[in-house]
Amino acid sequence: MAKPAALTVVFLFGMLVCEYAWADQATDDYAKLPVCTLSADGTKLAVEPCRTAPAQRPMPRRPVPQIIDRMPQQKRVTSVKMPSMTPTLPSPPRAPVPVTNCDAGGCYGVNGVRYNNAGSGVVGPSGKVCTRAGATIQC
Repeated sequence: MAKPAALTVVFLFGMLVCEYAWADQATDDYAKLPVCTLSADGTKLAVEPCRTAPAQRPMPRRPVPQIIDRMPQQKRVTSVKMPSMTPTLPSPPRAPVPVTNCDAGGCYGVNGVRYNNAGSGVVGPSGKVCTRAGATIQC
């Protein structure tokens, strides 16, 4: 079991040595190349291969005109006075109304009001949907 671990360590160490040796060689070769320049006619490079020119210190700024446009004039909005609203509280739920008799179209409550069938509930005379639970109707 110790042999595979030792071989792995030796292999990784060898890879590191080769990496540093080749990396130094590649940077030295690149540094020896001449800086890229254009030929006399300006259509191609004068010498190939070449390396890019080093950056200038300090980097020159590119002259770019600064254009500042004025903001468009906006009309001032006149203040609009909101109408006063009196708070409306929801009405408390009404007590369930007992049902006296029903037919295919709906039911009558003990108060004499007709509640018409509408889907799973009933509709009162004001058009409000009410709930029918057994022998009572709640709106």
